[in-house]
This record gives sequence, structure tokens and C-alpha cells, in this order.
Amino acid sequence: MTKNQPPPIITEIPVDEQEKFEKLIKSCRSKYIRTSQEIVDKVFKEKPVYLQNIKNKEVSQSILGLRGLVWNEYLKDEVSFNIILMQKMHTTLKTPQHILELLVNKKITELKEKDLLKEVRSLCGEYAGRVFPYIYKIALSNTNSRRSRAGKTFESIVYKVYDILEYDFDSQNKVGRKTFTKLGLGKKVDSILPSVDCYEQRRNKTIIGTMKTSLRERWQEVAEEIERTKIPEIHLLTVDEDISKSKAQEMANHNIIVVAYDWVANSESLTSMKNIISFEDYLFEEIPSILKFWGEK
Repeated sequence: MTKNQPPPIITEIPVDEQEKFEKLIKSCRSKYIRTSQEIVDKVFKEKPVYLQNIKNKEVSQSILGLRGLVWNEYLKDEVSFNIILMQKMHTTLKTPQHILELLVNKKITELKEKDLLKEVRSLCGEYAGRVFPYIYKIALSNTNSRRSRAGKTFESIVYKVYDILEYDFDSQNKVGRKTFTKLGLGKKVDSILPSVDCYEQRRNKTIIGTMKTSLRERWQEVAEEIERTKIPEIHLLTVDEDISKSKAQEMANHNIIVVAYDWVANSESLTSMKNIISFEDYLFEEIPSILKFWGEK
């Protein structure tokens, strides 16, 4: 390696580094980004007002606020993840290491003040440009993670609310997907209240729940699940605020009960739709009525 040797130009990650880099990304993501539930627990601990608000039946506004706080914590983790991954990439993979060492070999440490700042800017820009295939891979990983994390965050908040209100429930995460599969339920079903055992005894006296941050056309997957499993109805929890009356009617035709923010459920266009209910009605009327049945049994 010589001082004037030009850094290589790469348009894709070398084949012999691809698997190693993927493992590095996975390892760093697991180590430096907290799970949704860990972040939700932290937010509730630091913001106890949300605990009291939920008990006071102020759920819709609480869920909205919690989602923002939890998402912001996740983005902080993502920043740390990106920094550490870029550092480890240099020490673990030979191509980024080679490129950086050739660039630094200009002995920028001998420069002073403005000349040093100018050279650092140039070096950072050139290094980022030359290892862009690696950065692009990281960006794709972050994009995919954000898509799944939004749903997991919402799910973790809802389960935390169940715990706060002391509602028994079984989720696929808690009892395992195999348990749900044995009941003939697919991955579209996220939870059963109060339990899987109750579902086996009398399914029409349980609440079968699924959660989606955005409805769009995805609610049709839920309709297909109802048709396939022959369950009486399903509660679809969502934070989507764009629900038309026509879409609400279509979902009603498929026995889908939509649980939404109170300002959505009670909006002028949806207030007459009996299958659109607020989080408050769901948590403090529908669930207690089901739990009362099993309590009496």
C-alpha cells in the first residue's frame, strides 16, 4: 500500500463479504436495538402519567402519544446501531478497511485548523461514496426493520394496556404460533381474550384480535381469515385514521369489528356504523362483558 495508490471503486459488495456483512448487521441490530416491549416498558416507567390516563379511560390519546414516544426511542437506537455498524464494518470487512486506510494515509493529522476541517470533509464524503454499496445495504435493513417495527410497537402498547387493566389474554408471542395453528388459526390472529382454553370451549364468547397500523387493502386478509377459520367475528385494532364509510360497510359485511381512535369511531361519517368502535368502548365495555361471562362460569 502506497500513499498515492488510488482507492478502489466498487459498485457492489464483494461476494466473499456479503454473508459476513449480513451476519454483522443482524448481530448489531439484535445487540443495539431494544425490542418494542423493552422500549414500551421504559416509556411507561418514565412517563407514569400514561398509566393513570389509561386507567381513567383516556386511551385513544394515550396510544397516540405513546406511539410517538416509543418510535422516537427506536430512532435513537437506530442511530447508535448505524454508528456502531459503520465502525465494525471497517474493522471486520477488508474492503471498507482498505478504502479507509488508503484515504487516511494522506496524513491528515499533520494538517491544522481550516485545512484539517477541509480534508476531513473531503475524506468523509469520499469514504461514504466509495463504500456506498454497504451503506445502501444498511439503509435497506433499516427500511425493512421500520416497516415491521411500526406494527410491533402498536402491538406492544396494546398488550401493555391489557396488563395495566389486568385483562387475561393469550398472544402468539406468549404461547407460540404452534398453539394457534393447532386451533386452525393463522398468523393474522394476534391474540385471544381471555385465553386459548376459553376459545376451545366456546369461541363466540372470546375476543379474537388482530392489529394493523394501516388498513388500506390489508383488511381483506382478515376477511379471508374469518372465512377460512369460520370464527364468528374478529376485532381489528388499528391506528389508521383514514376509514371511509364504504370501507367500514365492507368490513361489517365480513363480521370485522374495527377498533379505532375515539375521534375516528365517533366522527360524523362513522358514528352510525356499529362495527366501528373506539378503544375506550372496546377496553371498558366489550372486553369486560366477555370476561364477566367467564368469571361467572
